[in-house]
This record gives sequence, structure tokens and C-alpha cells, in this order.
Amino acid sequence: MIDRIRIIGIGMGDPLQVTGEAARALGTVDVFLVADKGDAKSDLVAARQAVCEALIPADHAYRVVEVPDPRRGPDAERDDTAYGRGVRDWHAARVDAYADVIESLGDGETTVGFLVWGDPAFYDSTIRVVDALVQRWAAEGLDVDHDVIAGISAPQLLAARHRIPLNRIGAPIHITTGRRLVDEYDPALGDVVVMLDGQLACAELADAFPDVELYWGAYLGTPDELLVQGRLADVVDEVRRLRAEARERHGWVMDTYLLRPPVGAAESSGPSGFPDTEPLGDGVVTVRPVTAADWEVVRDEHNNEESLRWDFVGRPHTDERARRLAAQARREWRLGRAARFVIVDAATGQGAGVINVMRMGPPGLGLIGYGVLPAFRGRGFTTRALRLVSRWAFDEAGIDRLELGHKADNVASGRAAAKAGFTPEGRLRQRLPNPDGTRSDEIYYAFVRGDAQDRTPPTG
Repeated sequence: MIDRIRIIGIGMGDPLQVTGEAARALGTVDVFLVADKGDAKSDLVAARQAVCEALIPADHAYRVVEVPDPRRGPDAERDDTAYGRGVRDWHAARVDAYADVIESLGDGETTVGFLVWGDPAFYDSTIRVVDALVQRWAAEGLDVDHDVIAGISAPQLLAARHRIPLNRIGAPIHITTGRRLVDEYDPALGDVVVMLDGQLACAELADAFPDVELYWGAYLGTPDELLVQGRLADVVDEVRRLRAEARERHGWVMDTYLLRPPVGAAESSGPSGFPDTEPLGDGVVTVRPVTAADWEVVRDEHNNEESLRWDFVGRPHTDERARRLAAQARREWRLGRAARFVIVDAATGQGAGVINVMRMGPPGLGLIGYGVLPAFRGRGFTTRALRLVSRWAFDEAGIDRLELGHKADNVASGRAAAKAGFTPEGRLRQRLPNPDGTRSDEIYYAFVRGDAQDRTPPTG
């Protein structure tokens, strides 16, 4: 049985780009396991062989075993949930395939190596597969050591070839896949590196963000290397042509690119962020911005019988979803999409509920939503929180009109809104869905800046 697995990043195919640590590690491996994907990537096989022949000492005996790669399926046709499930199933099948090969190795073959293009930390399944193998053997009482040796990654090489840093001063870097790019792209993300993009997803952004600078590279570090740089709207057709020609020539394309928004694009692409604020209070309740630590309040406000009754789908939040919603609140605030507050009982410091202002529709319009935990209902907390947040929205956040709505049967919600200064403006028939598939009328309210200036909301 083996006693060690080494995961070795070998850069992008040129032996000169393999780090000294990785070169030394290559010479310690008895058997290299590589996935045989059954495709036409013979030039990758040749590049891998060249790396081994150039860097493994001539007197070190080793062999390469190709392991048939389990079928993964049509990723492009899957939604995110099915995609994640499909990848996990694929990983599990890989674990079984590699385990079968490893358990059949000879007595003298004690160190197994996995060669990873670029760096093992970037969009590669090998670390996860090896972790699963080690855990499987540990459960059987077998101790197998494993380590990871970094390699030169595609984003590093892309930046070097274009002679640019990957980020600008004080700005973030966002790394994603082509599958997610269109849904999540925003200039406020900063410099965005895209890997694993089989469809050139950035082409779908060219109309909306024509001035974004594209730094594209394919077959980086190989004799077939291709580079394009320029304004996205100007060069995307050239990149399309080069990719098509390269795919015809090689049978595959391996590319990476950077999207860099113009200076100031984050500010001009949408509403500015909400202003920072200190906690707002009236002596009975305090409202303050939601933080990641407030996830239990986010979960519990939603996961109670009354709240679920008025919800659109009536599905409780998992802990994972509540954590994610709370953690995202700061980013939403910074981008000016939503100002999410937690309502706190001033007497005890306990989280009592949540209240949110979302920018939607025409400029200056805010949609407000709220909910209080069962233990704090009937004490006027909703009305107090609405008054505090409404005043902040008008005075500090540049909101001119606040709107809210509730299902027609949710009388308590309307009563709290009216006490806070909101005026009913009508009934929208069958507007809101119910968990059982029926629909409910919505009672709609508004509170405008002029109303707020005409009267000072009471504090009691």
C-alpha cells in the first residue's frame, strides 16, 4: 500500500515555468496517475511528458498510469443545484477509480503523484479527490500522508504576458467561472478573472459594459499561446474568431481572461452605496446595520409560523442560507442595493427582528420590508423601527419615497405601517403568491419626503 500522495502543480506546460519545489517533488514519485479523458488533447500529453523528461532525474524510475475519467455529463444544461450535485457525483466516481488503481500498485510503488496544470488551488478537483481518498483509508486504519506543491497559475501567467498587475491600488480581485459571470458581474467587483469559460461568457457583457478592458490569453505558456487586449466591445469578435480557429486546429481551447472596468465605472454603473450610519434608537428599540453575526436573527425572524404564513413560498431558511444572507448584507449596503438593519430590544440588547430598505424602480424610490420575532410582537417594535429607518432614509440616504405592501389578510402589518406614517394607496389584485399556489391581494402604502417634513413622527 502507498504511504504518500503528492499533488504537484506543473504550470502551464513549459518545464521552465515549473517551480524548484515542484521539480524536486517530481523526482520523488514512483507512479503518476493522470486522468484519461479520451479526447484529442495529444499536445497536453506531450507537454506533460516533456515536463517529466526534463525535470525528473534520469536514474529515477517512475511510470505514468492513465485512469479512465468517469463521465461528467452536460454541465451547460444544468442549473446551479444540479451542477453542484453532478460535480460531487463525478468526484465520488473519480475517488473510486483512483482507489482501485492505487490499491493494485506494486510493493515498491509507495509514492503516488498527481500532476495538475497551473496551480492545484485554482478550479481543480484533485485536492478534493485526494482528501476523500485519504479519509477513506483513514477510516480503514491506514495512514497516508499527502501534500500540495504550488505551481504557476493561469492568472499569474496571463498578467505576466500582458505585463500588468492583476489588481489596481486598493482594489479587489474577483475570480469566477464563465458559468457564473453574466449573473454576478458588476463593475463594483473590481478586476474580474474568469477561468473555465467554454462559451466566452464575456461576449454577453459587451453591450452593457462596452468600455471594460479585456485581457485574454489562450494556451498560455505553450508555443501556441494567443493574446488579445483591448476594449471589450472592440475586441470580443476577434477573440471569438481566434477561439473558433484554435478549437478547429486543436480540438479544444484552454483560455483565461481578465475584465478590468474603467476608473470610476463602479460609481457610474448604478446607485452609490448607502451612507454609513451609527445605530439609530428611540430608547425602546435600536436599529443598526446587519452583520454576519446576526444570522440567527435573520433565520429566526423568517422561520416562525406567522412569518412563513405570509411568505411567498413558505420555506424556512437553512442555517447556511441565513449565514449567507447576513454575510452579504455589508456588500449590498456598500453597493447601494439594500440597507439591511437588525432591530434590537434596547433594554436587553437582544435581536428582535429585521427591517430592510431596498432601492428598486425609479431613482429615489425605496421598498421597505420588516419582520419581528414572535417574542417581541405586540410591543410596538415594528412601528418604532419603521419610524427610525424612514427618517434615516429621507435625511441620510437620498430616498424621496418609501413603499411597502402586505397581503390583504395581514392586518397587523398594515396597522404598524399606518402608525409609522405610511398612507395606503390602493389594493393590487392577486399580486402576491402564496405557498399553496394561490395568490393574494396586496395592500400598498407609501411615505414620501414631503409627508415626513410636514409632520414629525411621534416616538411613543
